[in-house]
Amino acid sequence: MFNRPPSNPLTPIPTLIAAAVALYARTFKPLFVTTVAIALALSTASAMLLPQPDIEQPETFRAVLFASVILQAVSVGVLSVVLWRAALLRRGEPSSLKGALSAVIAFGPRSFAGTMLLSLPLFVLLGSAGALAFPALGLTLFVWVRASLYVPAVVLENQSIVGAFVRSWTLVQGRWRRTFLLELIVAIPIFVLTLVIGALLAGASLPVLVAVDTLATGIFIPFVSIFGLLLFEDYVRASAGTPPQELGGQPPDGAAPPR
Repeated sequence: MFNRPPSNPLTPIPTLIAAAVALYARTFKPLFVTTVAIALALSTASAMLLPQPDIEQPETFRAVLFASVILQAVSVGVLSVVLWRAALLRRGEPSSLKGALSAVIAFGPRSFAGTMLLSLPLFVLLGSAGALAFPALGLTLFVWVRASLYVPAVVLENQSIVGAFVRSWTLVQGRWRRTFLLELIVAIPIFVLTLVIGALLAGASLPVLVAVDTLATGIFIPFVSIFGLLLFEDYVRASAGTPPQELGGQPPDGAAPPR
């Protein structure tokens, strides 16, 4: 189930990562600006609206977790526009503010809904105890990896909520371990840097926390979006039986430069 060999060769992992880095370098400025403009509003809202847990009332931790999940799902929904713009920039196509707003309206609600659905196993996991904890963790991880291409399916193929889950589930089939490894390669540096930044900013004022969170989001989200774009396209290509192709970060000949 986890490691059935795919019917067609995939792009080697080093090549895929190198292509993501090259495209990230080429499109960083416009994607950074787009992400920061959104992240500033999201970070401010999160800082103002997210409740603080009460140590004397452990039940408040569940309420804080639920609120965090909602805010995270909102962030995923709105920031799906970064993936949309990354796809345009990769093809050398210009984008406009009107187009970006239309993309948020078109893809945001479905990305939000999918993220909320994927958060349900988290609450099941927290409610598990004893002998059920480890199987629940394994099942949750399995589902998350199989559904990890949900947002690219929505943005790149305009899939419905159900269609995006089915598409991701199908594309990752037989490639679970490879997908998990690739996502670890991307997630671990971000996780470590987040912990380091959090430790350095312990006790900092709210404006400083919002500013740093916005800056970090502007740096991380474009790369995560580009990586998801290339991984999704590579799996689609392999599933269609097309041989591996060049994933370079250069736009087509004659294409407009990123803006």
